[in-house]
Amino acid sequence: MIDDFDTEIKEMQKEKYRLESDLKNAEIKLILLFEELILLKSMEEKDHDLSHNLASCRQEKGLIMKEINEITKKLREKRKEIDNIKSEEDVLMVKFHEYCPEGSPKYDELRKFYERITKKRRKAEKIEKEHEDDDEEEGEQEKDEEPEEAEEDEDDPAITGLSQEDFKIDEIEKLRDERLQLYDSKEKIGLYINELEQQRKRMESTEKRINTELTETEEEIKDFQKEKMAKLN
Repeated sequence: MIDDFDTEIKEMQKEKYRLESDLKNAEIKLILLFEELILLKSMEEKDHDLSHNLASCRQEKGLIMKEINEITKKLREKRKEIDNIKSEEDVLMVKFHEYCPEGSPKYDELRKFYERITKKRRKAEKIEKEHEDDDEEEGEQEKDEEPEEAEEDEDDPAITGLSQEDFKIDEIEKLRDERLQLYDSKEKIGLYINELEQQRKRMESTEKRINTELTETEEEIKDFQKEKMAKLN
C-alpha cells in the first residue's frame, strides 16, 4: 500500500508539473494577446481613418457618376430638340420655296431677307431680363436700340417695292418670324448644351481626381495591413 501510494504521488507530481507548464504557457499567450491588443489599439485610429477615406471616396465617386449620367441624359434630350428644330426649319424652307421658287426674280434678295438674323424677335426677352436685373441704364439702351432694329426690318431693301401678289411678302415675313423663333430656341438650347458640356468636363475631372485618391487610399490600406501583420508576427 505504501509503494502504491508513493507511485500515485509521483504521478500526481508529474501531472502537477504538466498543469503548471500549461498554465505558464497560457499566461505567456495572454501576455502576447495583451501586447497585440495594445498594438491594435495604437493602430486603430489610422485604420479607422483609412476606412473612412475609402468609404468617402467611393461615395463621392458614386455621386459624381450619377451626376455625369444625368448630364449625359440631358445632353441627349437637348440634342434631340436641336434635331427637331432643324427638321422644322427644313419644313419652313420648303414652304419658302413654295412662295418663292428657285430661279424666281429677286430670289436671292428674298432668300437673304428670309435667312437674315435680327434681334427684333428678342425684344420681349430683353425687356423681361431688364426687369429681372433691375438695370435702368441697360433698359434705356435697349429702348433706344429696339426702334432702330424694327425700322430696319420695316424698311428692308430686300422687300421694298415688291408686289404682294407676285411674291407673297406677308407669308414670307411670317415664315421668317417663325424661323427666327426657332433660331432663338435653338440658340438657347445651344447655350444650355455648352453649359452641360462644361459641367460634364468638370465632373469628369473631379472623377479622375477621385479615382486617383481612391487608388492611393487602397494602396495605403494594403501597405498598412502588411505593416500591421508584420508587427503582429
